[in-house]
Amino acid sequence: MSPVGIDAFILAAGRGMRARPLSLVRPKPLFPLGNIPLIRLLVDQLPPEKVDRIFVNLYYRGDQIRRYLRNVDRIEFLEENSLSGSRILARPRVGVCSPMLVVNGDVFMRIPLDEMWREYKRFSLDGVLLVRPRTSASYSAVDGESGWYRRTRRAVCDGDRMYCGVGLFSQRFLSSIRHGSFFHSLDGSSFRVRLLEYGGIWLDLGTPALYHRAQFDYLEYAGLPQSAAVSNRSRVDDNAILKQCVIWDDVEIGAHTRLVQTIVADGVRLAGSAMCRRVITRDTNIPL
Repeated sequence: MSPVGIDAFILAAGRGMRARPLSLVRPKPLFPLGNIPLIRLLVDQLPPEKVDRIFVNLYYRGDQIRRYLRNVDRIEFLEENSLSGSRILARPRVGVCSPMLVVNGDVFMRIPLDEMWREYKRFSLDGVLLVRPRTSASYSAVDGESGWYRRTRRAVCDGDRMYCGVGLFSQRFLSSIRHGSFFHSLDGSSFRVRLLEYGGIWLDLGTPALYHRAQFDYLEYAGLPQSAAVSNRSRVDDNAILKQCVIWDDVEIGAHTRLVQTIVADGVRLAGSAMCRRVITRDTNIPL
């Protein structure tokens, strides 16, 4: 069973504070994996035969996201004057009854849309949350009982699960959201929400170090060489040496430059440098 005629919403408005200084150059949804911006990798998983419209909210560096997606069919942009968090989800679909897929724009994963839809229809739900083993105390734990959502909490316990950043929700629930986090609208409510275990690839681009790791995990997953982390819009001298480096657009790396495990953002010029585990923008050069 596959969905037909649902909408999707990619949350793309955040400032990306933890990802600085990279997010001072690009918003996180435009961080490339294998030379393709993350948001494109997400949009490509939402085929038109299943998803009618794709909403994208814009705030921080929204002009860059709009410009990148300007020729993509089915995209509807929602401009925000200030960050509203989950409250934006209640805004775009007045009078629409079909469920909506909600996707965080700073995580890469393979979205199991058909599986989520089957779970949603099987139980006549208000929501399906994808969960996976909790990897850090910085993420809230999601508690369930016999597969049903119960609450979130900060305390750490063995066997914790965390939200993956993808959920499928009824319009009834979306219309009820009054808080920056939709979990606040779920906790203590009567909404019927199931937890669905996700065991596939999951890459967090939240900090420069996490992004660097995600880049090479993605290349391995996609069967791409490490050279795919170097933009084809940049120039690298034949006498330069790069090992596990991520090179964005319009970068020039001259002869006798040696970089190891380094991220170089748009527009940087380097020549004769030897650096290891650095994050380099036109304005900063800091440890990874």
